[in-house]
Amino acid sequence: MAMAHRREWVDYGKGIGIILVVYAHLLSSGYHAGLPIQEHFFSLSDSIIYSFHMPLFFFLAGFLVEQSYNKRRAREFVGDKIKFLVYPYLIWSFLQAISELLFAGHSARGVTAADLWAIPYLPLAQFWYLYALLWMYVIYALLRHWNKFTYAALLVIAALLFYFPIKSEILALQGFSTGFIFFVVAVLIKKYNGGLENLTISPWIIIGLLVSLLVVGVYIFEYRIEPARLTNGLHPFYFLLLAALGIAFCLSLAQLLARKKCCQVVQTLGIYSLQIYLVHMLAGVGTRVILRHFLHLEDPFIHMIIGVGAGLFAPVMLYKIARQMDFPYLFAPGRAHHKSLKVIT
Repeated sequence: MAMAHRREWVDYGKGIGIILVVYAHLLSSGYHAGLPIQEHFFSLSDSIIYSFHMPLFFFLAGFLVEQSYNKRRAREFVGDKIKFLVYPYLIWSFLQAISELLFAGHSARGVTAADLWAIPYLPLAQFWYLYALLWMYVIYALLRHWNKFTYAALLVIAALLFYFPIKSEILALQGFSTGFIFFVVAVLIKKYNGGLENLTISPWIIIGLLVSLLVVGVYIFEYRIEPARLTNGLHPFYFLLLAALGIAFCLSLAQLLARKKCCQVVQTLGIYSLQIYLVHMLAGVGTRVILRHFLHLEDPFIHMIIGVGAGLFAPVMLYKIARQMDFPYLFAPGRAHHKSLKVIT
C-alpha cells in the first residue's frame, strides 16, 4: 500500500507540473504570436511559473533516481537513460522544427533550415529539458560509487553550478547547471529522510503555500526586479526562494490529491507527462492556428482553454493510437515503448 501511495503522489506531482508547463508554454507562444493577452498579466504569470515548474520535474526525478539506479548496473542505467531520452529528443525536435518550417507564417520563433542541422547539439524550444536531465543522471551515476563522499560531492557540484552556471545552450548545459540543485536536494531528502510518503499536510497549509508563492512572486517582480525567467542565473536567491515555495505547494497538493483519491485525471496526465512534454507544442500551436485562421477567434481565454486541453490530451491519444497500431517508434526505439513511460523516474 505504501509503494502504491508513493507512485500515486509522484504521478499527481508530475500531473500538476505538466499542466503548468503546457499552460506556460502556450501562454508565451500565444502572447508572442500576437494574441491580445494583457502584458502585465503575461509578464507576472510567465515569471512566477517559470521559477518553479521545471525545478519541480528535476526534484521528482532526483527523488526517484536511486530506486531506478538500484535496478541495474551503472553502465546499463546510463545506457537506458541515453536511449529513452535522446531518441524522443531527436524524433520530436525534428518533427516540431519541420512543422514550424512548413507553417513559418504562423510561428513566432522563426525556425530556419540551419536549426535542423543544429538539433543534435543545440536543443530546440522545450526539448532542452531532456538533455539537461540526461546530464543529471550521468553525473549521479559517475559519483554513485564514491560511497560516503557521493552525496557531499553532488551537493558541492550542484551548488557551484547553480551560482556559477555554464553560460551555454549547447547540450542544454545552462539548463542543467541551474536545475541540478533541485535534483540533488531531492536525492538528499530521499537518502536521509526516507521520503515524503508519510506527510499529512492540512489543506489550509497548502492554501497558505499558494498564497505565499503568489504574494512573494508579485512582490519580487513588482518591486525588486524586472519580470524575468529566473533560470537565466542572474538572481539565484529569488530563484531558490520561489522554486522552494512552488515545489512545496505542488508536492503538498499532490499528496492531498493522492490521499483523497480525487482528480484522478491529474494522475493520468502525470503518467503520460513525458509524451505530453514532447507533443504539447505541436498540438497547442496547431489548435491556435485553427482557431485564429479558420474560425477567426482571437479571445485569449478561449485560446488558452482549448489550446491547453489539446496540449494535454492530444499527446495521450496519439500515444495510445500508436500502441494500438503497434507502432512504438514515435516515442521510444523498437519494442521498448512500454518502458519509455518510466524514463524520468
